Amino acid sequence: MTTSSRSRKAVADAVPAGNSPADEVAPAPEMAPASTPLPTAAPLEPPTGEPTEPPAAPDRVPVADAIPATLAGLIIDSATGRPPTDLDAIFEKVTAHGTTQISLLRLVEHTADHHGRTMTKLLAARGAHLSGDSAASIMQRLNDQADVRNAITT
Repeated sequence: MTTSSRSRKAVADAVPAGNSPADEVAPAPEMAPASTPLPTAAPLEPPTGEPTEPPAAPDRVPVADAIPATLAGLIIDSATGRPPTDLDAIFEKVTAHGTTQISLLRLVEHTADHHGRTMTKLLAARGAHLSGDSAASIMQRLNDQADVRNAITT
């Protein structure tokens, strides 16, 4: 089977005179006006009126200032939000002869990390069993904290 190439002249001769693609695309001489108005263009120059003030940004507290300076680094009772007043009532021994103690308060410490974000560290959960060393270190920090607070107030 042989194939022959067709030239444009041969294609134009094959199409009847009234059915050419150019005749179908040509617009009609009388077109109806558009029913929707065309949008107006934006002006090229800025408005001449006084510029409006942008809305003021809401006042934000810096992250480092979110914790009051009086609570930064202090061990506090999370129920009251204040340092415990009765240091003897914080821990209770599990047995009379053992060293394990139960925390009667939920003790937390508010600090800021090196990026300035606030962090709350849980030191002892209420009802948690702590070893004698852990309870002793928390008690030592609470005693130091109470000594500093007493020195400041007097």
